[in-house]
Amino acid sequence: MGNTNFRVVLGIVVMAVIGGSLVAPILPSMIKPLGTTEEMIGLVMSVYTFAALISTPFIGVLADRYGRKKVLLPLIVFYGLTGFTISMVDSFVAVLVLRAFQGIGGAGMMGLGVTLVGDIFSGRARAQAMGYRSSSQSFVNAGIPFISGTVATVAWFYPFYIYILSLPLALITYKYLDVQEKTSQSGLRDYFRAIFLVMRDRKTLWVYVSNLFVFILLYGLIVYVPICIVKEMGLSTMYTGLTLSVGSAVAAITATQAGKLFYRFLNHQLVIMGFALCGLALLLISFTESYLFLIPSIIIWGMGFGTVFPALNTIVTQLVSSQLRAGVVSGFTTMTYIGQTVSPPLFGMILSYSSLEYVFISGSILSLVPIALTLVMRYVYHKT
Repeated sequence: MGNTNFRVVLGIVVMAVIGGSLVAPILPSMIKPLGTTEEMIGLVMSVYTFAALISTPFIGVLADRYGRKKVLLPLIVFYGLTGFTISMVDSFVAVLVLRAFQGIGGAGMMGLGVTLVGDIFSGRARAQAMGYRSSSQSFVNAGIPFISGTVATVAWFYPFYIYILSLPLALITYKYLDVQEKTSQSGLRDYFRAIFLVMRDRKTLWVYVSNLFVFILLYGLIVYVPICIVKEMGLSTMYTGLTLSVGSAVAAITATQAGKLFYRFLNHQLVIMGFALCGLALLLISFTESYLFLIPSIIIWGMGFGTVFPALNTIVTQLVSSQLRAGVVSGFTTMTYIGQTVSPPLFGMILSYSSLEYVFISGSILSLVPIALTLVMRYVYHKT
């Protein structure tokens, strides 16, 4: 994938994805300094994703109408500045406000990153590029949580310094991103009518809902596995970072095979395999009392995520032409942020009435929903 545009897009997507992976492992270390609780700390993740899901549809429309690059550049700068500023505050409310603003920038970077991959590549090359994109995210996620968790043992706010790297990334994007953009020339009413027709199709809805559950499960894992490690096993945030890093590394390695998997298996088979592995991993975590036995479960999770995530990203970019792609992908990305937003409070509510064991059992049960939906789509509607 020796494509300059693609390398720039990878940089954008990788920076966007650490909006979650950098913060998740240090959540336990933020509770006491910010004067909050275990049940409330998940809001640091949720406000970010809630702001992202609200802004994503508007960003997608603007990108289709006015061009990807014009919309993307200011969002990269905004993302970096708001994330870096978190290191300068000591109020839980202030952190939540800044995380919400940062979520707007992250939404545009993530959604337009997927869109640009769809614009640049087609066919098997697109599937391979999506795999490399997912792999790059996962490789960075493999390092960032460990680094973040280790640095946070000194001071909780030090990891937020890394977001300032968004500023040189914006300069690189301005100079080197050069794609031939085909903006939508139709009237706004016709544009929204065309988008609506695609979004109401059963295959589109299947991809959207599947993506929703991917991130409900993911954020259940990355928020509550660190709490399990620190609270139940009595280990430091260095171990929370190491654990998430192992899962990300396995996901990265699996995702590098996305191009091969895409042509060896049918779409519905990849989705079912991915969710089955994720569900099994969560079930195994619920019975794990030792850190040594937690790692195999995380490896299984990484295999599942590395299978299902690139597959869904490839499928969604194939649904429409480039003139509508940002709008349709924005709906897909909105599902990502809905999942990320509802996951911490959903599992937090379960935790408040039970224990961490049942949080992971509940996640395992939820993985059966997209599997069942995929089977219905395949054998009833023949859409996958």
